[in-house]
Amino acid sequence: MTILPNAANIFAVRRIMINTHHDFLSGFCIAGINYRKSDVIVRGKFSLTTGQCEQLLNEVVQKHIPGAFVLSTCNRTEIYGIGSPQELIELLCLHTQGRIKDFIEHGYTHQGLKAVEHLFKMAAGIDSQIIGDHEILSQLKLAAKFAKQHNCINNFLERVINFAIESSKRIKTETKLSSGTVSVSYAAIEIIKEKIPDLTNKKVLLVGTGKIGNNIAGNIKTYLPDCTLIFCNRTDEKASELAERCNADFISYQHLPETANDADVVIVSTSSETYTVLPSFFIKEKERLVLDLSIPQNVDPAVKNIGGTDLMNVDEISSILNKTIDKRKAELPKALQIINETIEELYEWYAMQVNNPVLRKIKSHLNELTVETSVDSKEKIHKTISTLAKKLRKENNKGCQYIHALNNHLHPNEFNS
Repeated sequence: MTILPNAANIFAVRRIMINTHHDFLSGFCIAGINYRKSDVIVRGKFSLTTGQCEQLLNEVVQKHIPGAFVLSTCNRTEIYGIGSPQELIELLCLHTQGRIKDFIEHGYTHQGLKAVEHLFKMAAGIDSQIIGDHEILSQLKLAAKFAKQHNCINNFLERVINFAIESSKRIKTETKLSSGTVSVSYAAIEIIKEKIPDLTNKKVLLVGTGKIGNNIAGNIKTYLPDCTLIFCNRTDEKASELAERCNADFISYQHLPETANDADVVIVSTSSETYTVLPSFFIKEKERLVLDLSIPQNVDPAVKNIGGTDLMNVDEISSILNKTIDKRKAELPKALQIINETIEELYEWYAMQVNNPVLRKIKSHLNELTVETSVDSKEKIHKTISTLAKKLRKENNKGCQYIHALNNHLHPNEFNS
């Protein structure tokens, strides 16, 4: 016959499962700063260059933190990781110009389920300054890929990121949360059209050829075909290549001052730690529009004081999209429902990961307590574990009910009589 483990042993195993689940979820944290509580100047202090991000991830490995990835955009800088909020805050402040006291005033942290919900909302564009902004999803993918290349993505982080991406894609196809062409890069086009109604033969200088610069270039060629587009970048080769692809003009970086002075529109999307465009560039008196889409700001704010020059930063540009945002907000209930459904799927996956070691422990314990050594006994243990695994997937009840599951399988006549 088979001897059933006593209640104390089963309850102990169940406590291991509960504690493991709680500890692991509470260990998933976010430390971040975004547009909600900070302006462009404060966010600039906490922004990360590619090099700084690499140094931070290397330290994650050195400190034996189980996993982490960093998302740094014009609207936010966030560290997601397995650890404590304080660890993440310290990492962020150590590798940026931000100070801990500034983070306490302007930043935020989330743990456990709240951290998962925040990630899903961020991936869907719900937490973006422009609600429904789908550019954030590609930025999340790049951040995860970069962290994985530096050995900072463990099994849980990879799975939760994949679930967040899946949820975002569902929201985009099943709702109108991202309807219309609305992004910071497109908002820049709308501002140009509003400020300069007749763009025929107007010179538009685009400084910076990164992702935002590429997006703006595409929008300019599509929506502002009558203007003259000029590319400039710190690396001349990149600007030259993009100009050739777009059938536009190119100027060497050393000629930036005089070209900016002559341009009707200057759009800056660079990632320099110092100002790229200075007041001294603008000598000629003329009406001009300068749009700074950089974080930190790459146009000296003093440019605003030059007569005839209209300077707008990324926060001011984003604020013009309120009408579209109101329409998108109406889609929020549908989007949040999809997020809830996907989080449930994530929970089911995670519960199975937690249950697997528990099931192995129970199986081992049953083997130790089995008096019979027959093949029939071993098969019965295997069937017991399989039955329990199915119940664990479907139920989230007290430990005594798992005891009932074991007894019901091992002694079916006791419970069915």
